[in-house]
Amino acid sequence: MAASFSGRPVAYCGKTKPVPAALQFQSAEPATAAFRTVPPARGKAFVDFQMDVTTGDIALAHREGYQSVEHLKRYTTLGMGTDQGKTSNFPALSAMAALRGATIPETGTTTFRPPYVPVAIGALAGRAVGHHFKPTRRTPMHDWHIANGADILEVGLWMRPYFYRGAGRDVNEAYVAEMRFVREAAGLMDISTLGKIDVQGPDAATLLDRIYANGFAKLPVGRARYGVMLRDDGIVFDDGTTTRLGEHRFFMTTSTAKAAEVMSRLEFLLDTAWPDLRVAVTSVTDEWAAMSVAGPRGREVLAAAFPALDVSNEALPHMGFIEGEFDGRALRIIRLSYSGERAYEVYVGASAGEAAWRRLIEAGQPFGLEPYGVEALGALRVEKGHVAGPEIDGRTTLDDLGLGRMVGKRSGFVGDVLRRRHALAEQNRQRLVGLTCVEADARLSGGAILFRPGEVPKGHGRGRITSVTYSPTLGAYVGLALLAGDVAMGDKVVAVHMMKGEAVRASVVSPVFLEPQGERLHG
Repeated sequence: MAASFSGRPVAYCGKTKPVPAALQFQSAEPATAAFRTVPPARGKAFVDFQMDVTTGDIALAHREGYQSVEHLKRYTTLGMGTDQGKTSNFPALSAMAALRGATIPETGTTTFRPPYVPVAIGALAGRAVGHHFKPTRRTPMHDWHIANGADILEVGLWMRPYFYRGAGRDVNEAYVAEMRFVREAAGLMDISTLGKIDVQGPDAATLLDRIYANGFAKLPVGRARYGVMLRDDGIVFDDGTTTRLGEHRFFMTTSTAKAAEVMSRLEFLLDTAWPDLRVAVTSVTDEWAAMSVAGPRGREVLAAAFPALDVSNEALPHMGFIEGEFDGRALRIIRLSYSGERAYEVYVGASAGEAAWRRLIEAGQPFGLEPYGVEALGALRVEKGHVAGPEIDGRTTLDDLGLGRMVGKRSGFVGDVLRRRHALAEQNRQRLVGLTCVEADARLSGGAILFRPGEVPKGHGRGRITSVTYSPTLGAYVGLALLAGDVAMGDKVVAVHMMKGEAVRASVVSPVFLEPQGERLHG
């Protein structure tokens, strides 16, 4: 028979012998009996080690007339530590009862607050292990992704499709195939994880003009605009797209990683810096399912999925916006792209997200529509030279990222003053560039340090590679990098990855590898 304790099998715990009974504490006196006297001590005798309460403090409280346990607690701070008196209340109350010549029940006990039940050390030590501490967030289309072979990647708190097994045996094979779907036909991407904020009120445009480096007050209704936010110190904080739904209402999207921070930032500024602005901001991230249809046949997919909507180039130009309905739910379509292809972001109520996704998949079959994951998404934006988290890393400015022209002569927005510091305008600051391998069969590695040919590879070098991808369009590896301003376009550098023992020669080129004029976006 398996060993057991209190009738419960414990063999599954690895026990093969009977568990001995717990030892019982034996005492000649009841636990509620008071000390006969306060124990003498040489020097100080501490009762509460967290709050530094001694027996002398208890005796002084008694002499001062603080004989109620609640008065004793407030006079001495007894039991106010994180343990709420678990290690100190009994001896302290016992000492007070002795001074009064009473028992502990007659003296009374203090009011204690959580945590008054002991917390296992394992619970404290394991609070940030795996998924025990932070919640797991799934998009409305999560079950579809799992059922259709998606390999899931945790991005922040979100579970997102990394790649789809149907496109390749592993991520390296699959993401290249998924990129080709987008470049040659159409791809469908789950972007529900984007931060979404509803901004409305008479001063909504004023708020956006102050938090974005580029202006939004003159944005026409029914149009979207890419915007960049700065921190107070002039460093780039986040980027995203905001659409004007009406005269006093906007729909803001943020990056997945900064969604909560942007929302918190807006609330902080409205509460402290600009309480006079008549505007309300509301997080609606979980209210909308979102998906992106990208590729040369994306318009045909949308027209087949939502035949009641006019998605022609005239009705829905680049950075345009239209509204409609899907199964009785609000539907929003914004034409914008981070991949370099003609693309559309489709928003529908979260509960209808999977149904809309299935509608697009079904309608897109004749046009070669396939789903793609975050690895392909990142690779597509690198080909187009769009910056993202690896470049917006808390150290770069608008000029560093080639976005300074967005601001022009504007002023008065958050970060405007300190972005003009001399240190942030030095000509030798690291700026965004593109890299291509000199040798046709070579590949770049993210995180590699850049040096001039002949330089000793040590220290921080001239810059670093931030993002890398294989480009099926170019048939070679390309990368984005932040490189010192004294290295010019066309120069050669050596990308050294110390841990991998790699040294790859590369040419400095424009960060936009695909269609600099954007013909595919506007067609």
